[in-house]
Amino acid sequence: MRALWPLVFLLVACDGAFETSHGGVDRGGEALLENKPAEAKAAFDEAAGELPESPELDFDRGLALSATGDQPQAIDTLLRALRPAPDDADRQRDEAKAQAQLVLRQRVNAALGLAHAKAALALEKQAPAPSAPDPKDPSAPKPDEKKDDKAAEGVMSEWKLAVSFLEDALRDKPDDLESRRTLEVALLRVDPPCSARDDKYEENDVAGVAKLLEPKAPAPEQTNQSGGEQPPPPDQSGAADELKLQEQLFSCPDDDDWYALNLEAGDRVSVTLTVPADKGKLSLTLESPSGEVVGTGPTLKHTVAPNEAGKWLVAVKNIELDEVSYGLEVKVRPRCDKTEDRFEDNDSSAQAKLLTPGALSDLKLCPTDEDWYAVDLAEGESLFLFAQAAPDPDKKAAPKPAPNQAGQPEPPPEPPPFALEIRDTSGKVLNSAGPSGDALVATLLTPGAGRYDIRVSPRDPMWEGRYSLMIEIVPPCPEGDDRFEDNDVSQDATDFMKASQPPPQQGPDGQPVTLQPQQQKGPPVVFARICPGDIDWWTVTDDGTKPAVWVATFDHKQGDLAMTLFDETGLTELASSDTSSPDKNGEAVPLPLAPKAEKPKPDPNNPSTPPEPDDAPAPPPKKLTLRVAGVGDAQNFYLLRLDRPEPQQSDSDSKDKDKDKDGDKDKDQDKDKDKQDQSDKKDKDKDEDQQGQPLQDALDKLDRNPENLEAKESAKSSPRANQRPIKDW
Repeated sequence: MRALWPLVFLLVACDGAFETSHGGVDRGGEALLENKPAEAKAAFDEAAGELPESPELDFDRGLALSATGDQPQAIDTLLRALRPAPDDADRQRDEAKAQAQLVLRQRVNAALGLAHAKAALALEKQAPAPSAPDPKDPSAPKPDEKKDDKAAEGVMSEWKLAVSFLEDALRDKPDDLESRRTLEVALLRVDPPCSARDDKYEENDVAGVAKLLEPKAPAPEQTNQSGGEQPPPPDQSGAADELKLQEQLFSCPDDDDWYALNLEAGDRVSVTLTVPADKGKLSLTLESPSGEVVGTGPTLKHTVAPNEAGKWLVAVKNIELDEVSYGLEVKVRPRCDKTEDRFEDNDSSAQAKLLTPGALSDLKLCPTDEDWYAVDLAEGESLFLFAQAAPDPDKKAAPKPAPNQAGQPEPPPEPPPFALEIRDTSGKVLNSAGPSGDALVATLLTPGAGRYDIRVSPRDPMWEGRYSLMIEIVPPCPEGDDRFEDNDVSQDATDFMKASQPPPQQGPDGQPVTLQPQQQKGPPVVFARICPGDIDWWTVTDDGTKPAVWVATFDHKQGDLAMTLFDETGLTELASSDTSSPDKNGEAVPLPLAPKAEKPKPDPNNPSTPPEPDDAPAPPPKKLTLRVAGVGDAQNFYLLRLDRPEPQQSDSDSKDKDKDKDGDKDKDQDKDKDKQDQSDKKDKDKDEDQQGQPLQDALDKLDRNPENLEAKESAKSSPRANQRPIKDW
């Protein structure tokens, strides 16, 4: 960009428009011509103290101030030079003076344009470059984006004022070359040409200079810290399932953009072009390495055939020759076998990988693929499995309907798209996992010593996706009971929130080891067991201000469990659940909600007086106890979870709120009272509905696999506790 051209200082006195014999004006003019702005300013200031105020002297002083770098003061002084003088009427009768006044106005506008341009340049130099937050130091202060935006607005304002004054100057004198050059620079800042605003991939106007796009794996999500037994970090040994790139780009008239993608056989590529409505028309084309156009349109998807591997081209062409800002998103899903998990190949019973207890995440099934694992059980040991599919990144969750909307119950959640079986070495199926919300659970109680296979197979042969698997091997009762015993009576109830924390560990020196808090998604969970004739009691403290539900997940076929919620004493029953079945492997018991405080009502004697503010204190927390017991002499393992589902808002709730707002605006006292009473009644009914609903949907949200350290501790007493797997996976 061309540098800002200096303005040749124009003294009216030099042209005879401001003739005076005052020495200060003469010295100031000479100092300006000799590029001594400080001396010129001092001389003009001296003259201003002795001569009457005039536009000509303000002009001279403004030039000197601008030359010293004091642009704000120079602009104020030059603006005074544009104000009409008291004797303007007399001047206009004198043709010579009128012409001189026109010349003065043109030169003042030129000087003002230059002063504003200099001010804009000074602000640009002062403005620090926007700084990105330091990822290594989360505590570092974040950049002040509002402050940066305000500074940018100040710079742009100066440039726009420069353009305005320079255009006025050129209107009076079109052949003013210095003003024209300064205006050119200012316009480049205010309204740069399209080529100056083009994106970072230019020049890429033809296929031969197509710029390479490199989709990358998305950064791992940061999750909130919470209690609960922690799963191990996801396996990072394989490649990412999806590579992604998103760019906001720019297309100029008569300017096509070409991009390149290096794709391998089996890669699934998706390219999406986003153009704002009514902002221009662009076309998107995808070409194979042979030059064949495989698709056109706003979204293109293609699976690369073995003979199509190589350099693919993406073309964005400008149809209507407009300046268009557009978004370009590229997703590449590598061939499934390139992103397999660390246990492959384990596609048959003969290839089954021997596992030890724990939580396994980031496992993967590919089309027509099966995963086989094996576990060794000693005499009297039992096996517990819990499996869940990872969310599909390409599938958006459908909005959940309000409970009992239109009188219809909510549809049950879809089970995982794969099956889970436990088999013996002869291939006989000993247990097929049953659904529990969107997960699968299976238990094998004391099957006898030996090796057992775990088979995971897709229900749809073409399904591809990630899943997690939790495996627990526990000795027989009573030594194999969970680590929370003895909690067989309400007085010895286990504090659930404390139990969900990892147990204390010791280092090699026998000293306690401080565990670093891990990040996880989901509420706290514990793994527990009901032995024959055993009862587990749990306690939690809750204020009842938000919905909460206790959920127990277990394999119903292996033993039915029931849940009952009591008050703190363990004597007053509040709720119970014994509805599990082979198709619903679990129970859910909601915690009671605190009564909603009554809304303050307006004074009936003075409808215009607003009601008193609601200063009701928050309800005090209450201790609640939960009993988990086997039905009859049943025994089983179970995952206990405290879920806090988001409350659903129905259409009737929205209408109630609208009615409340309408009632506030209505000044009729009786109508206000009726509406307030109706609103209070509906709020009360809503609270009762929330307390009475079984909240079965809590079972739909078992969205993580916790690591169960208590089962590992119990397994230490197993005769196979020290047995190593065939290979250290």
